[in-house]
Amino acid sequence: MKRILILIMVLTIFLSTSCSNKSISSTDLSQSNGLQSDDTSSVKNVFDTSDELRGVWISYGEMGSAFNGDFYKNIDEMLDNIKNLGFNTAFVHMRAFCDAFYPSEIFPWSAYISGEQGVSPGFDPLEYIIKSAKKRNIEIHAWLNPYRVSYSTESPYSLSEKNPVRKYMTDNPYSTFAVGYDGGLYLNPANDDANKLIVDGVKEIIENYEVDGIHFDDYFYPTMNESFDMSDYLDYTTKSANPLPLADWRRENVNQMLKTVYDKIKKKDKNISFGISPAGNNQLNYNELYADVGAWIKGGYVDYIIPQLYFGYDFSIERLQYDNLVYEWSKYKSDVTLYAGLGAYKIENATGTEKDEWSSGCIMEKMINYSRGYKYSGFVIFSYASLFSDDELNTEERNRIHALIGDN
Repeated sequence: MKRILILIMVLTIFLSTSCSNKSISSTDLSQSNGLQSDDTSSVKNVFDTSDELRGVWISYGEMGSAFNGDFYKNIDEMLDNIKNLGFNTAFVHMRAFCDAFYPSEIFPWSAYISGEQGVSPGFDPLEYIIKSAKKRNIEIHAWLNPYRVSYSTESPYSLSEKNPVRKYMTDNPYSTFAVGYDGGLYLNPANDDANKLIVDGVKEIIENYEVDGIHFDDYFYPTMNESFDMSDYLDYTTKSANPLPLADWRRENVNQMLKTVYDKIKKKDKNISFGISPAGNNQLNYNELYADVGAWIKGGYVDYIIPQLYFGYDFSIERLQYDNLVYEWSKYKSDVTLYAGLGAYKIENATGTEKDEWSSGCIMEKMINYSRGYKYSGFVIFSYASLFSDDELNTEERNRIHALIGDN
């Protein structure tokens, strides 16, 4: 154990230096952890990366762009790029706003296909993505937003007539099934029928498609405002002998939804993974989004966690700096599979104290190696467009990642 800790310390110092340091020599390793001087292992061999997940998020906007021109050709190109970079997993946004990039009996077609919700492209995009990915040995995780209905309206009656939220609220106009807030519309985590819609949507995918996983991101409660679900909370308190405080009650609403989703998935197929990518700031998760990651892991109803570690080493708030977050989240790795979520969207776009490091051309490489030092099981990069941008710095970052991981 002592040798491992020493090795991690050496790696930390080494990988925080200039971009010219692309690997650790066998001499460095032999001096730091007692390896024999004739051991020629590279850092890639010291860290066993044979089963490492190397993933990329493909967002709903990027999915929408795939419909510009030949969808099949565009998807093949995306998957070829992912494969050729040495990656093995794609987290593909299949439902972002209670509309779908696949034919559904529950949800209308995504507005990002044609500009209008409910318009069919005339084929099954998800079926083709899975088929094309299998040819390249790439896993596909269907990325879903459970609660989000719309960013552009608080009114369910502005949605497509085929949208389940509009249908439900038309039949039940005084229901708290969906709640408008700050210009958007969200399913209510406290409403049983809303939670059933979420579970039914997951069930439809796993029963009709050979996906490798179901994935949720960090969007849970949209606000801390007590008015958001106060009527449901008051109803709960009148029926409970020992009611939870509002914040704990909200966390439990999310917990129960996730547990039900997990159970539904495992009942269908134990090999389908269910995972979540919470915000890297776990205080924000717990206090503002009512996302109790520790409870999910302790309860055993997530297979993997991908904390969104989107801050640099030089970020202005010390506890949110990348190295501190990697260490903080590593406490969970003995209880759940842990991947590092990395934000390529910040390449040359960061500001403040972390601006320079995101313009270095090597920060992604450093971050991948740093998380390996803490025995994360892989990494996922947000998002496809940033990772595969032709901009000079993005290209340099991508080339260094490929040199680091090779074609494995």
